[in-house]
Amino acid sequence: MRLKWDADLETGIRKIDLQHQELIEMINELDHALKSGDDGHALDRLLPRLSGYVLFHFGTEEAMFRGDPALAEHAAVHVCEHREFSMRVASFKGGAPGERRENMARLIDYLCNWTVEHIMKTDKDLARRLNGSGPKYAAAGANHCSSA
Repeated sequence: MRLKWDADLETGIRKIDLQHQELIEMINELDHALKSGDDGHALDRLLPRLSGYVLFHFGTEEAMFRGDPALAEHAAVHVCEHREFSMRVASFKGGAPGERRENMARLIDYLCNWTVEHIMKTDKDLARRLNGSGPKYAAAGANHCSSA
């Protein structure tokens, strides 16, 4: 397991936390496929599933702040991060057959790092703004990703 869910990643918004757990499971599926010697077909199978789920998840988050003038500044940053993520993940599609494993490894690294950073900063900030007393940032340096 490459990415580990724990209490540090909780935003305090149950439906968001459950979706984050599902995303982490998908990332770990990709990592397992890579480590088990998959020749890149898992990328072809799992990437559309991941992409679809990410769109659903981003829609859930964006619905929480859409139309609230008090959250306009946060919304602009949050939506920008979602769009950049989507474009970056799309850039991993395709590629020559000989580059599939390398492409998959780079994608997994990106997904792992981006997901944890986005949850710990942007999503927790959203939770604090929505709840007024959301959970505080976890201690700096908390490491939820492993390269093993």
